[in-house]
Amino acid sequence: MKIILLVMCFLLCINLGEKVFAHEVNYQVREREGICVSFFFADKSPMNYAKIEVYAPDERIPFQKARTDKNGIFCFMPDKKGIWRVVVKGETEHGLHGAEVEMKIKDRLEVEGFKKPLIASHTRFFIAFGIVGWIIGITGVYLFLKSRKSV
Repeated sequence: MKIILLVMCFLLCINLGEKVFAHEVNYQVREREGICVSFFFADKSPMNYAKIEVYAPDERIPFQKARTDKNGIFCFMPDKKGIWRVVVKGETEHGLHGAEVEMKIKDRLEVEGFKKPLIASHTRFFIAFGIVGWIIGITGVYLFLKSRKSV
């Protein structure tokens, strides 16, 4: 009888032990190098807590989903060489803003280079071009309406 009771207690402890430790979270802290990207708006304010999606070379499913920190910085560890894409989307009072950064990762998992879209590298030019377009458009509408009144 004592043996049966002892075996049952042992089995019960094993069964409960699994459930007790099921919610345990383990971690390691390691010092490693990674790829960090800073995101900021045109006024140089950080793109804090913006949504991030990282895509590995030739992949359609995100390698990682995350958010930038309060300073607009995001870091990740690529696991293979190739062209990696980081897509960011952040909100301001003017609406949703986004960008896509492509970076080439070398054999030793270091950044070989990255490129910005044309609009990101020449934003002021495109804004000036847009303003000139608006001025020409408004002038055209004004002259059209003025010519209709004189007929």
